[in-house]
Amino acid sequence: MRIAVLSFMLAIFAVPAQAHEGHDMPPGSNEMLRAPVAAAPELEVIISDVIIPAGVQVPRHYHPGEEFLYVIEGSATQVEEGKPDQVLGTGQSYVIAPRAIHEPIGGPEGARAIVFRVHVKGQPERILVPCDNEADAAE
Repeated sequence: MRIAVLSFMLAIFAVPAQAHEGHDMPPGSNEMLRAPVAAAPELEVIISDVIIPAGVQVPRHYHPGEEFLYVIEGSATQVEEGKPDQVLGTGQSYVIAPRAIHEPIGGPEGARAIVFRVHVKGQPERILVPCDNEADAAE
């Protein structure tokens, strides 16, 4: 099973970005695969094709598992709590720790990434986190 998932991931990463242009994916996280992890029954793998339009900031959130991403088109600024902002461009990869609060922003041409998550089974794919000023306004 692990070899099949790894082979699938390598096949996706080996395909040039222009090969994906024929697929009209909407902005956001487009789930491509969700499968159990045989060696760890409490976990599952989620592979998504993530599209962030130019200048759009993804709502502040975290995931209940580790996230591995590979940018296949464009660029985005990774805004992650406790870390300096980092611009990620085509061909770059990045790892986001479990429960790390982040809110990426699409670059001038937007961004497209393949995201591989090792996720706690049964948990929501993403958990939104209000900004501090939103929390203050709610009180």
